Amino acid sequence: MNLKYKTPLILAIFCFYLTSCSLTPGKLQLAERLLETKPNSALSVLEHIQNVNKMSDENKAFYGLLLFEALDKNNKTLQPDSIIKFSINYYSTHNDNPHLAASYYYNAKILKYSQRFDDATLLYLKALDVLQSKKENYLLLGKIYSDMGDICAIQMDYTESLRKFQESISYFNKAENKVEASYRIIAIGRVYRFLKRYKNAQHYYQLVLSQTSNSLVLGSVFQEIGLNYYWAKQYDSAQYFLRKSLHFPYKGTNYAIRCVNMADLMFDIEKPDSAKKYALLSLKYPANYYNRRDCYRILANSEYAQNNLKQMAVYMGKYQACTDSVRIVEMQTKSTVLENLHDSAKETAKTKRNTIWIVVIMTIIISIALSLLYFIYQRSRSGKKQLTIYKQELSQKQQFVNQNLAKRIQENRLLQAEKRKEASPEERLVLDKDLYDKCLHLSNWDDFSNEMNHAFNDIVHTLQTDFSGITQKEIIWCCLHLLDIPNADRLSILSISADSMYKLKQRLAQKMSLKSTKELDAFLKKLSIAQI
Repeated sequence: MNLKYKTPLILAIFCFYLTSCSLTPGKLQLAERLLETKPNSALSVLEHIQNVNKMSDENKAFYGLLLFEALDKNNKTLQPDSIIKFSINYYSTHNDNPHLAASYYYNAKILKYSQRFDDATLLYLKALDVLQSKKENYLLLGKIYSDMGDICAIQMDYTESLRKFQESISYFNKAENKVEASYRIIAIGRVYRFLKRYKNAQHYYQLVLSQTSNSLVLGSVFQEIGLNYYWAKQYDSAQYFLRKSLHFPYKGTNYAIRCVNMADLMFDIEKPDSAKKYALLSLKYPANYYNRRDCYRILANSEYAQNNLKQMAVYMGKYQACTDSVRIVEMQTKSTVLENLHDSAKETAKTKRNTIWIVVIMTIIISIALSLLYFIYQRSRSGKKQLTIYKQELSQKQQFVNQNLAKRIQENRLLQAEKRKEASPEERLVLDKDLYDKCLHLSNWDDFSNEMNHAFNDIVHTLQTDFSGITQKEIIWCCLHLLDIPNADRLSILSISADSMYKLKQRLAQKMSLKSTKELDAFLKKLSIAQI
Protein backbone atom coordinates (compact mmCIF):
# COMPACT_ATOMS: atom_id res chain seq x y z
CA MET A 1 0.00 0.00 0.00
CA ASN A 2 1.20 3.50 -0.82
CA LEU A 3 2.55 5.42 2.21
CA LYS A 4 0.22 8.36 1.59
CA TYR A 5 -2.80 6.00 1.98
CA LYS A 6 -1.33 3.99 4.87
CA THR A 7 -0.76 7.00 7.17
CA PRO A 8 -4.44 8.22 7.26
CA LEU A 9 -5.58 4.63 7.88
CA ILE A 10 -3.28 4.27 10.88
CA LEU A 11 -4.44 7.62 12.25
CA ALA A 12 -8.11 6.58 11.83
CA ILE A 13 -7.58 3.34 13.74
CA PHE A 14 -5.70 5.16 16.49
CA CYS A 15 -8.46 7.79 16.80
CA PHE A 16 -11.13 5.06 16.96
CA TYR A 17 -9.23 3.36 19.78
CA LEU A 18 -8.92 6.62 21.73
CA THR A 19 -12.60 7.38 21.18
CA SER A 20 -13.60 3.91 22.43
CA CYS A 21 -11.47 4.33 25.56
CA SER A 22 -12.84 7.79 26.24
CA LEU A 23 -16.42 6.52 26.05
CA THR A 24 -15.87 3.92 28.81
CA PRO A 25 -15.93 6.30 31.83
CA GLY A 26 -19.13 7.86 30.49
CA LYS A 27 -20.78 4.44 30.23
CA LEU A 28 -19.73 3.60 33.78
CA GLN A 29 -21.21 6.86 35.06
CA LEU A 30 -24.42 6.18 33.11
CA ALA A 31 -24.67 2.69 34.64
CA GLU A 32 -24.10 4.15 38.12
CA ARG A 33 -26.95 6.65 37.61
CA LEU A 34 -29.31 3.90 36.40
CA LEU A 35 -28.59 1.43 39.23
CA GLU A 36 -31.21 2.64 41.70
CA THR A 37 -34.11 3.32 39.34
CA LYS A 38 -33.45 1.02 36.37
CA PRO A 39 -31.06 -1.76 37.44
CA ASN A 40 -31.87 -3.87 34.38
CA SER A 41 -30.82 -1.01 32.08
CA ALA A 42 -27.66 -0.51 34.13
CA LEU A 43 -26.78 -4.18 33.73
CA SER A 44 -27.38 -3.96 29.98
CA VAL A 45 -25.01 -0.98 29.69
CA LEU A 46 -22.29 -2.81 31.62
CA GLU A 47 -22.65 -6.05 29.67
CA HIS A 48 -22.20 -4.19 26.39
CA ILE A 49 -18.88 -2.64 27.42
CA GLN A 50 -16.10 -4.26 25.41
CA ASN A 51 -12.36 -4.63 25.96
CA VAL A 52 -12.67 -4.61 29.75
CA ASN A 53 -9.10 -5.84 30.13
CA LYS A 54 -7.85 -2.80 28.21
CA MET A 55 -9.42 -0.36 30.69
CA SER A 56 -7.32 1.57 33.16
CA ASP A 57 -7.07 -0.12 36.56
CA GLU A 58 -9.33 2.54 38.08
CA ASN A 59 -12.09 2.00 35.49
CA LYS A 60 -11.73 -1.77 35.64
CA ALA A 61 -12.12 -1.78 39.45
CA PHE A 62 -15.18 0.50 39.22
CA TYR A 63 -16.63 -1.65 36.41
CA GLY A 64 -16.33 -4.79 38.59
CA LEU A 65 -18.09 -3.14 41.53
CA LEU A 66 -20.90 -1.74 39.36
CA LEU A 67 -21.35 -5.08 37.58
CA PHE A 68 -21.78 -7.01 40.83
CA GLU A 69 -24.19 -4.42 42.22
CA ALA A 70 -26.24 -4.60 39.01
CA LEU A 71 -26.22 -8.42 39.05
CA ASP A 72 -27.36 -8.39 42.67
CA LYS A 73 -30.20 -5.94 42.04
CA ASN A 74 -31.37 -8.07 39.11
CA ASN A 75 -31.20 -11.29 41.18
CA LYS A 76 -28.51 -12.69 38.87
CA THR A 77 -25.63 -14.99 39.79
CA LEU A 78 -22.61 -13.04 41.09
CA GLN A 79 -19.74 -14.14 38.88
CA PRO A 80 -16.92 -14.39 38.10
CA ASP A 81 -15.32 -13.68 41.47
CA SER A 82 -12.01 -12.71 39.82
CA ILE A 83 -13.64 -9.40 38.77
CA ILE A 84 -14.65 -8.38 42.29
CA LYS A 85 -11.31 -9.56 43.69
CA PHE A 86 -9.56 -7.19 41.27
CA SER A 87 -11.75 -4.38 42.65
CA ILE A 88 -10.81 -5.34 46.21
CA ASN A 89 -7.11 -5.35 45.41
CA TYR A 90 -7.30 -1.98 43.67
CA TYR A 91 -9.36 -0.18 46.33
CA SER A 92 -7.32 -1.64 49.21
CA THR A 93 -4.12 -0.22 47.71
CA HIS A 94 -5.69 3.18 46.94
CA ASN A 95 -7.37 3.70 50.36
CA ASP A 96 -10.84 4.05 48.80
CA ASN A 97 -12.78 2.79 51.82
CA PRO A 98 -16.39 3.27 50.56
CA HIS A 99 -15.73 1.29 47.38
CA LEU A 100 -13.57 -1.24 49.24
CA ALA A 101 -16.34 -1.97 51.76
CA ALA A 102 -18.86 -2.50 48.96
CA SER A 103 -16.42 -4.83 47.16
CA TYR A 104 -15.91 -6.86 50.36
CA TYR A 105 -19.70 -7.09 50.70
CA TYR A 106 -20.28 -8.53 47.22
CA ASN A 107 -17.39 -10.97 47.54
CA ALA A 108 -18.88 -12.09 50.85
CA LYS A 109 -22.26 -12.65 49.17
CA ILE A 110 -20.61 -15.05 46.71
CA LEU A 111 -19.28 -17.06 49.65
CA LYS A 112 -22.62 -16.91 51.46
CA TYR A 113 -24.47 -18.29 48.43
CA SER A 114 -21.87 -21.08 48.34
CA GLN A 115 -22.55 -21.81 52.04
CA ARG A 116 -18.97 -20.90 52.98
CA PHE A 117 -20.25 -19.06 56.02
CA ASP A 118 -16.97 -18.73 57.94
CA ASP A 119 -15.19 -17.06 55.04
CA ALA A 120 -18.20 -14.87 54.27
CA THR A 121 -18.38 -13.67 57.88
CA LEU A 122 -14.71 -12.68 57.82
CA LEU A 123 -15.31 -10.51 54.76
CA TYR A 124 -18.45 -8.97 56.27
CA LEU A 125 -16.40 -8.08 59.34
CA LYS A 126 -13.70 -6.58 57.13
CA ALA A 127 -16.33 -4.44 55.43
CA LEU A 128 -17.60 -3.27 58.83
CA ASP A 129 -14.05 -2.37 59.88
CA VAL A 130 -13.58 -0.32 56.72
CA LEU A 131 -16.90 1.46 57.30
CA GLN A 132 -15.94 2.60 60.81
CA SER A 133 -14.74 5.87 59.33
CA LYS A 134 -17.88 6.25 57.18
CA LYS A 135 -20.83 5.10 59.26
CA GLU A 136 -23.27 7.18 57.24
CA ASN A 137 -23.31 4.47 54.55
CA TYR A 138 -26.51 3.21 56.14
CA LEU A 139 -27.78 1.13 53.22
CA LEU A 140 -24.62 -0.96 52.95
CA LEU A 141 -24.43 -1.39 56.73
CA GLY A 142 -28.02 -2.60 56.75
CA LYS A 143 -27.29 -5.18 54.06
CA ILE A 144 -24.18 -6.45 55.85
CA TYR A 145 -25.94 -6.95 59.18
CA SER A 146 -28.88 -8.57 57.40
CA ASP A 147 -26.66 -11.14 55.67
CA MET A 148 -24.90 -11.88 58.96
CA GLY A 149 -28.32 -12.35 60.54
CA ASP A 150 -29.19 -14.87 57.83
CA ILE A 151 -26.01 -16.83 58.56
CA CYS A 152 -26.72 -16.87 62.31
CA ALA A 153 -30.25 -18.13 61.65
CA ILE A 154 -28.94 -20.94 59.42
CA GLN A 155 -26.47 -21.91 62.15
CA MET A 156 -29.35 -21.88 64.70
CA ASP A 157 -27.82 -19.03 66.71
CA TYR A 158 -31.21 -17.38 66.96
CA THR A 159 -30.42 -14.86 69.69
CA GLU A 160 -27.57 -13.39 67.66
CA SER A 161 -29.64 -13.58 64.50
CA LEU A 162 -32.38 -11.46 66.04
CA ARG A 163 -29.81 -8.92 67.22
CA LYS A 164 -28.28 -8.66 63.76
CA PHE A 165 -31.66 -8.18 62.09
CA GLN A 166 -32.59 -5.44 64.58
CA GLU A 167 -29.30 -3.71 63.80
CA SER A 168 -30.02 -4.05 60.10
CA ILE A 169 -33.48 -2.50 60.47
CA SER A 170 -32.07 0.50 62.33
CA TYR A 171 -29.69 1.23 59.45
CA PHE A 172 -32.35 0.77 56.77
CA ASN A 173 -34.58 3.18 58.69
CA LYS A 174 -31.74 5.70 58.79
CA ALA A 175 -31.36 5.23 55.04
CA GLU A 176 -35.13 5.82 54.75
CA ASN A 177 -35.53 2.55 52.88
CA LYS A 178 -38.80 1.17 54.24
CA VAL A 179 -38.93 -1.70 51.77
CA GLU A 180 -35.62 -3.20 52.89
CA ALA A 181 -36.56 -2.60 56.54
CA SER A 182 -39.85 -4.46 55.98
CA TYR A 183 -38.04 -7.50 54.58
CA ARG A 184 -35.89 -7.68 57.73
CA ILE A 185 -38.95 -7.39 59.99
CA ILE A 186 -40.31 -10.39 58.11
CA ALA A 187 -36.97 -12.15 58.73
CA ILE A 188 -37.34 -11.54 62.48
CA GLY A 189 -40.79 -13.11 62.34
CA ARG A 190 -39.31 -16.07 60.51
CA VAL A 191 -36.73 -16.59 63.30
CA TYR A 192 -39.50 -16.61 65.89
CA ARG A 193 -41.28 -19.20 63.75
CA PHE A 194 -38.14 -21.35 63.87
CA LEU A 195 -38.30 -20.98 67.66
CA LYS A 196 -41.99 -22.04 67.51
CA ARG A 197 -43.00 -18.76 69.10
CA TYR A 198 -45.82 -18.26 66.65
CA LYS A 199 -47.51 -15.34 68.41
CA ASN A 200 -44.26 -13.36 68.36
CA ALA A 201 -43.84 -14.15 64.68
CA GLN A 202 -47.39 -13.02 63.92
CA HIS A 203 -46.75 -9.73 65.72
CA TYR A 204 -43.91 -8.86 63.33
CA TYR A 205 -45.87 -9.92 60.26
CA GLN A 206 -48.75 -7.67 61.29
CA LEU A 207 -46.28 -4.82 61.81
CA VAL A 208 -45.18 -5.14 58.19
CA LEU A 209 -48.78 -5.22 56.94
CA SER A 210 -49.50 -1.99 58.79
CA GLN A 211 -46.67 -0.04 57.19
CA THR A 212 -46.27 -1.15 53.57
CA SER A 213 -48.20 -1.31 50.31
CA ASN A 214 -45.31 -2.74 48.25
CA SER A 215 -46.68 -5.76 46.37
CA LEU A 216 -43.41 -7.72 46.57
CA VAL A 217 -43.23 -7.23 50.34
CA LEU A 218 -46.91 -8.11 50.75
CA GLY A 219 -46.40 -11.32 48.81
CA SER A 220 -43.53 -12.28 51.10
CA VAL A 221 -45.37 -11.46 54.30
CA PHE A 222 -48.52 -13.36 53.28
CA GLN A 223 -46.28 -16.29 52.43
CA GLU A 224 -44.70 -16.18 55.90
CA ILE A 225 -48.06 -15.75 57.67
CA GLY A 226 -49.30 -18.84 55.85
CA LEU A 227 -46.24 -20.80 56.92
CA ASN A 228 -46.62 -19.57 60.50
CA TYR A 229 -50.18 -20.92 60.62
CA TYR A 230 -49.05 -24.11 58.90
CA TRP A 231 -46.35 -24.77 61.51
CA ALA A 232 -48.94 -24.06 64.22
CA LYS A 233 -51.23 -26.63 62.53
CA GLN A 234 -53.95 -24.05 61.90
CA TYR A 235 -54.59 -25.34 58.41
CA ASP A 236 -57.58 -23.20 57.42
CA SER A 237 -55.73 -19.95 58.09
CA ALA A 238 -52.58 -21.34 56.50
CA GLN A 239 -54.47 -22.19 53.33
CA TYR A 240 -56.05 -18.73 53.15
CA PHE A 241 -52.78 -16.82 53.35
CA LEU A 242 -50.74 -19.17 51.19
CA ARG A 243 -53.39 -18.92 48.46
CA LYS A 244 -53.38 -15.16 48.83
CA SER A 245 -49.59 -15.00 48.42
CA LEU A 246 -49.89 -16.75 45.05
CA HIS A 247 -51.55 -13.66 43.59
CA PHE A 248 -48.62 -11.36 44.39
CA PRO A 249 -45.38 -10.78 42.44
CA TYR A 250 -42.24 -12.54 43.59
CA LYS A 251 -38.47 -12.53 43.49
CA GLY A 252 -36.20 -15.43 42.65
CA THR A 253 -37.55 -18.74 43.96
CA ASN A 254 -40.38 -17.29 46.07
CA TYR A 255 -43.22 -18.44 43.82
CA ALA A 256 -41.90 -21.99 43.75
CA ILE A 257 -41.67 -21.86 47.57
CA ARG A 258 -45.29 -20.72 47.87
CA CYS A 259 -46.50 -23.50 45.60
CA VAL A 260 -44.54 -26.25 47.34
CA ASN A 261 -45.84 -25.14 50.75
CA MET A 262 -49.39 -25.17 49.38
CA ALA A 263 -48.71 -28.69 48.15
CA ASP A 264 -47.46 -29.73 51.60
CA LEU A 265 -50.58 -28.28 53.18
CA MET A 266 -52.90 -30.02 50.70
CA PHE A 267 -51.28 -33.35 51.45
CA ASP A 268 -51.62 -32.83 55.20
CA ILE A 269 -55.37 -32.17 54.85
CA GLU A 270 -55.67 -35.32 52.72
CA LYS A 271 -56.13 -33.74 49.31
CA PRO A 272 -53.51 -35.61 47.28
CA ASP A 273 -54.84 -34.38 43.93
CA SER A 274 -54.41 -30.75 44.98
CA ALA A 275 -51.03 -31.57 46.50
CA LYS A 276 -49.86 -32.97 43.15
CA LYS A 277 -51.25 -29.95 41.31
CA TYR A 278 -49.29 -27.43 43.37
CA ALA A 279 -46.14 -29.55 43.45
CA LEU A 280 -46.14 -29.81 39.66
CA LEU A 281 -46.83 -26.07 39.39
CA SER A 282 -43.87 -25.34 41.66
CA LEU A 283 -41.58 -27.31 39.35
CA LYS A 284 -42.40 -24.89 36.50
CA TYR A 285 -40.83 -21.93 38.33
CA PRO A 286 -37.21 -21.13 39.29
CA ALA A 287 -36.28 -23.20 42.34
CA ASN A 288 -33.29 -24.64 44.13
CA TYR A 289 -32.55 -28.28 44.88
CA TYR A 290 -34.28 -28.05 48.26
CA ASN A 291 -37.59 -26.86 46.73
CA ARG A 292 -37.48 -29.47 43.98
CA ARG A 293 -36.66 -32.20 46.47
CA ASP A 294 -39.74 -31.23 48.53
CA CYS A 295 -41.88 -31.25 45.36
CA TYR A 296 -40.85 -34.80 44.50
CA ARG A 297 -41.34 -35.89 48.12
CA ILE A 298 -44.92 -34.58 48.05
CA LEU A 299 -45.59 -36.15 44.64
CA ALA A 300 -44.25 -39.51 45.84
CA ASN A 301 -46.35 -39.36 49.03
CA SER A 302 -49.47 -38.37 47.06
CA GLU A 303 -49.06 -41.19 44.55
CA TYR A 304 -48.51 -43.61 47.41
CA ALA A 305 -51.66 -42.39 49.14
CA GLN A 306 -53.57 -43.12 45.92
CA ASN A 307 -51.86 -46.52 45.56
CA ASN A 308 -50.10 -45.46 42.33
CA LEU A 309 -46.92 -47.33 43.22
CA LYS A 310 -45.40 -47.22 39.73
CA GLN A 311 -45.61 -43.42 39.49
CA MET A 312 -44.50 -43.14 43.12
CA ALA A 313 -41.29 -44.98 42.22
CA VAL A 314 -40.63 -42.48 39.40
CA TYR A 315 -40.93 -39.53 41.77
CA MET A 316 -38.87 -41.29 44.43
CA GLY A 317 -36.04 -41.60 41.89
CA LYS A 318 -36.22 -37.88 41.16
CA TYR A 319 -36.42 -37.10 44.86
CA GLN A 320 -33.27 -39.10 45.49
CA ALA A 321 -31.48 -37.35 42.61
CA CYS A 322 -32.25 -33.96 44.18
CA THR A 323 -31.18 -35.23 47.60
CA ASP A 324 -27.89 -36.43 46.13
CA SER A 325 -27.31 -33.03 44.53
CA VAL A 326 -27.96 -31.24 47.83
CA ARG A 327 -25.53 -33.48 49.69
CA ILE A 328 -22.80 -33.12 47.09
CA VAL A 329 -23.13 -29.32 47.09
CA GLU A 330 -23.01 -29.18 50.88
CA MET A 331 -19.96 -31.42 51.03
CA GLN A 332 -18.16 -29.45 48.32
CA THR A 333 -18.78 -26.28 50.27
CA LYS A 334 -17.36 -27.82 53.42
CA SER A 335 -14.29 -29.00 51.52
CA THR A 336 -13.82 -25.51 50.12
CA VAL A 337 -13.84 -24.07 53.62
CA LEU A 338 -11.16 -26.57 54.61
CA GLU A 339 -9.19 -25.77 51.48
CA ASN A 340 -9.04 -22.09 52.37
CA LEU A 341 -7.18 -23.00 55.58
CA HIS A 342 -4.22 -24.17 53.56
CA ASP A 343 -1.86 -22.18 51.38
CA SER A 344 -1.67 -22.37 47.61
CA ALA A 345 1.30 -24.76 47.77
CA LYS A 346 -1.01 -27.58 48.90
CA GLU A 347 -3.56 -27.09 46.12
CA THR A 348 -2.74 -30.39 44.39
CA ALA A 349 -3.10 -32.38 47.62
CA LYS A 350 -6.47 -30.72 48.28
CA THR A 351 -7.81 -31.73 44.86
CA LYS A 352 -6.95 -35.39 45.48
CA ARG A 353 -8.52 -35.26 48.94
CA ASN A 354 -11.70 -33.73 47.53
CA THR A 355 -11.93 -36.51 44.94
CA ILE A 356 -11.70 -39.13 47.69
CA TRP A 357 -14.40 -37.35 49.70
CA ILE A 358 -16.72 -37.28 46.68
CA VAL A 359 -16.24 -41.01 46.09
CA VAL A 360 -16.96 -41.77 49.76
CA ILE A 361 -20.03 -39.52 49.76
CA MET A 362 -21.42 -41.07 46.59
CA THR A 363 -20.96 -44.53 48.14
CA ILE A 364 -22.84 -43.45 51.27
CA ILE A 365 -25.60 -41.84 49.20
CA ILE A 366 -26.07 -44.98 47.11
CA SER A 367 -26.23 -47.10 50.28
CA ILE A 368 -28.81 -44.81 51.83
CA ALA A 369 -30.84 -44.79 48.60
CA LEU A 370 -30.95 -48.60 48.50
CA SER A 371 -31.91 -48.77 52.17
CA LEU A 372 -34.66 -46.21 51.64
CA LEU A 373 -36.17 -48.10 48.70
CA TYR A 374 -36.17 -51.34 50.70
CA PHE A 375 -37.84 -49.62 53.64
CA ILE A 376 -40.58 -48.16 51.42
CA TYR A 377 -41.19 -51.62 49.96
CA GLN A 378 -41.67 -53.08 53.46
CA ARG A 379 -44.03 -50.26 54.42
CA SER A 380 -46.16 -50.84 51.31
CA ARG A 381 -46.67 -54.49 52.30
CA SER A 382 -47.94 -53.54 55.74
CA GLY A 383 -50.48 -51.13 54.25
CA LYS A 384 -49.23 -47.98 55.98
CA LYS A 385 -49.68 -44.72 54.09
CA GLN A 386 -46.82 -42.58 55.39
CA LEU A 387 -43.19 -42.31 54.29
CA THR A 388 -40.26 -41.67 56.63
CA ILE A 389 -38.84 -38.63 54.87
CA TYR A 390 -38.98 -36.36 57.93
CA LYS A 391 -37.36 -38.98 60.13
CA GLN A 392 -34.51 -39.43 57.67
CA GLU A 393 -33.95 -35.66 57.40
CA LEU A 394 -33.92 -35.31 61.20
CA SER A 395 -31.34 -38.09 61.50
CA GLN A 396 -29.17 -36.35 58.91
CA LYS A 397 -29.53 -33.06 60.77
CA GLN A 398 -28.43 -34.74 64.02
CA GLN A 399 -25.43 -36.24 62.23
CA PHE A 400 -24.57 -32.75 60.96
CA VAL A 401 -24.90 -31.37 64.51
CA ASN A 402 -22.43 -33.99 65.77
CA GLN A 403 -20.00 -33.25 62.94
CA ASN A 404 -20.30 -29.50 63.45
CA LEU A 405 -19.75 -29.88 67.19
CA ALA A 406 -16.66 -32.02 66.61
CA LYS A 407 -15.32 -29.33 64.29
CA ARG A 408 -16.00 -26.57 66.83
CA ILE A 409 -14.34 -28.59 69.62
CA GLN A 410 -11.29 -29.24 67.44
CA GLU A 411 -11.01 -25.55 66.52
CA ASN A 412 -11.27 -24.46 70.17
CA ARG A 413 -8.69 -27.09 71.24
CA LEU A 414 -6.29 -25.63 68.71
CA LEU A 415 -6.87 -22.18 70.22
CA GLN A 416 -6.07 -23.63 73.66
CA ALA A 417 -3.01 -25.55 72.49
CA GLU A 418 -0.42 -23.18 73.95
CA LYS A 419 -2.18 -22.99 77.32
CA ARG A 420 -2.51 -26.78 77.53
CA LYS A 421 1.23 -27.36 77.08
CA GLU A 422 2.06 -25.76 80.42
CA ALA A 423 -1.23 -26.40 82.24
CA SER A 424 -1.55 -28.67 85.25
CA PRO A 425 -4.18 -31.49 85.24
CA GLU A 426 -6.54 -29.26 87.24
CA GLU A 427 -6.03 -26.38 84.84
CA ARG A 428 -6.70 -28.66 81.89
CA LEU A 429 -10.02 -29.64 83.45
CA VAL A 430 -10.90 -25.96 83.63
CA LEU A 431 -9.86 -25.52 79.99
CA ASP A 432 -12.03 -28.48 79.00
CA LYS A 433 -15.04 -27.05 80.81
CA ASP A 434 -14.50 -23.67 79.17
CA LEU A 435 -14.19 -25.35 75.76
CA TYR A 436 -17.50 -27.20 76.11
CA ASP A 437 -19.20 -24.13 77.55
CA LYS A 438 -18.31 -22.17 74.40
CA CYS A 439 -19.34 -24.97 72.05
CA LEU A 440 -22.60 -25.96 73.77
CA HIS A 441 -23.64 -22.69 75.55
CA LEU A 442 -23.76 -24.62 78.86
CA SER A 443 -23.74 -21.42 80.89
CA ASN A 444 -26.92 -20.20 79.18
CA TRP A 445 -29.76 -22.68 79.73
CA ASP A 446 -32.10 -21.02 77.19
CA ASP A 447 -29.52 -21.10 74.38
CA PHE A 448 -28.52 -24.67 75.27
CA SER A 449 -32.18 -25.79 75.39
CA ASN A 450 -33.04 -24.12 72.07
CA GLU A 451 -30.10 -25.74 70.26
CA MET A 452 -30.73 -29.21 71.70
CA ASN A 453 -34.49 -28.95 71.07
CA HIS A 454 -33.83 -28.03 67.45
CA ALA A 455 -31.28 -30.80 66.97
CA PHE A 456 -33.03 -33.65 68.82
CA ASN A 457 -36.78 -33.32 68.29
CA ASP A 458 -37.61 -31.08 71.30
CA ILE A 459 -35.66 -33.43 73.60
CA VAL A 460 -35.28 -30.91 76.46
CA HIS A 461 -38.96 -29.96 76.37
CA THR A 462 -40.01 -33.62 76.27
CA LEU A 463 -37.80 -34.59 79.22
CA GLN A 464 -39.05 -31.66 81.32
CA THR A 465 -42.75 -32.25 80.63
CA ASP A 466 -43.00 -36.05 80.42
CA PHE A 467 -40.71 -37.14 83.25
CA SER A 468 -41.44 -35.75 86.68
CA GLY A 469 -38.53 -34.69 88.87
CA ILE A 470 -35.86 -34.72 86.18
CA THR A 471 -33.05 -32.20 86.87
CA GLN A 472 -31.09 -29.91 84.56
CA LYS A 473 -27.92 -31.92 85.21
CA GLU A 474 -29.71 -35.11 84.15
CA ILE A 475 -31.03 -33.40 81.02
CA ILE A 476 -27.51 -32.19 80.17
CA TRP A 477 -26.21 -35.75 80.55
CA CYS A 478 -28.90 -37.00 78.12
CA CYS A 479 -27.89 -34.39 75.53
CA LEU A 480 -24.17 -35.13 75.99
CA HIS A 481 -24.96 -38.81 75.44
CA LEU A 482 -26.84 -38.08 72.20
CA LEU A 483 -23.90 -35.90 71.07
CA ASP A 484 -21.47 -38.82 71.71
CA ILE A 485 -19.37 -36.75 74.13
CA PRO A 486 -16.68 -39.03 75.75
CA ASN A 487 -17.38 -40.19 79.32
CA ALA A 488 -14.27 -38.48 80.68
CA ASP A 489 -15.45 -35.16 79.26
CA ARG A 490 -18.95 -35.72 80.67
CA LEU A 491 -17.49 -36.10 84.16
CA SER A 492 -15.60 -32.83 83.71
CA ILE A 493 -18.60 -30.95 82.30
CA LEU A 494 -20.94 -32.10 85.07
CA SER A 495 -18.26 -31.84 87.81
CA ILE A 496 -19.05 -35.29 89.18
CA SER A 497 -17.19 -38.54 89.85
CA ALA A 498 -17.60 -41.80 87.97
CA ASP A 499 -19.58 -43.22 90.89
CA SER A 500 -21.88 -40.20 90.89
CA MET A 501 -22.46 -40.56 87.16
CA TYR A 502 -23.45 -44.19 87.64
CA LYS A 503 -25.99 -43.16 90.29
CA LEU A 504 -27.24 -40.37 88.00
CA LYS A 505 -27.90 -42.92 85.25
CA GLN A 506 -29.72 -45.18 87.72
CA ARG A 507 -31.98 -42.29 88.79
CA LEU A 508 -32.66 -41.48 85.14
CA ALA A 509 -33.63 -45.08 84.37
CA GLN A 510 -36.05 -45.07 87.32
CA LYS A 511 -37.66 -41.77 86.30
CA MET A 512 -38.09 -43.07 82.76
CA SER A 513 -39.55 -46.40 84.01
CA LEU A 514 -36.74 -48.41 82.43
CA LYS A 515 -35.61 -51.78 83.71
CA SER A 516 -31.92 -50.86 83.74
CA THR A 517 -29.44 -48.23 82.63
CA LYS A 518 -28.64 -50.37 79.58
CA GLU A 519 -31.93 -49.25 78.05
CA LEU A 520 -31.08 -45.55 78.29
CA ASP A 521 -29.24 -45.34 74.96
CA ALA A 522 -32.05 -46.82 72.85
CA PHE A 523 -34.71 -44.88 74.77
CA LEU A 524 -32.98 -41.49 74.31
CA LYS A 525 -32.38 -42.11 70.62
CA LYS A 526 -36.06 -42.98 70.23
CA LEU A 527 -37.06 -39.71 71.92
CA SER A 528 -34.69 -37.72 69.69
CA ILE A 529 -36.36 -38.88 66.46
CA ALA A 530 -39.92 -37.93 65.54
CA GLN A 531 -42.33 -40.85 65.31
CA ILE A 532 -44.21 -41.25 62.03
